[in-house]
Amino acid sequence: MVSKVEPDRYADTGFSIADTDASVNSLLFSLMMKRTHGERLLMGMDMTATAKQMVWASLPLELNEVERRAAFYKRFYGESCPF
Repeated sequence: MVSKVEPDRYADTGFSIADTDASVNSLLFSLMMKRTHGERLLMGMDMTATAKQMVWASLPLELNEVERRAAFYKRFYGESCPF
């Protein structure tokens, strides 16, 4: 999967926040880098779980379980479910 985020002026920090002042962006980056690898991994996993919950909750309730799972996969991964 290829990122659709366009490069911006903060590319050297690892963040793609184009609407944030450079000093604030640097502060956010430095605070994030003070966290352990494990803490950053857990944050990413939590964000993914939250995104999945949001996508699941947005699906029409009229769909049966199989249809909801297929719709979830399509919306979350951007392609039709391969099985």
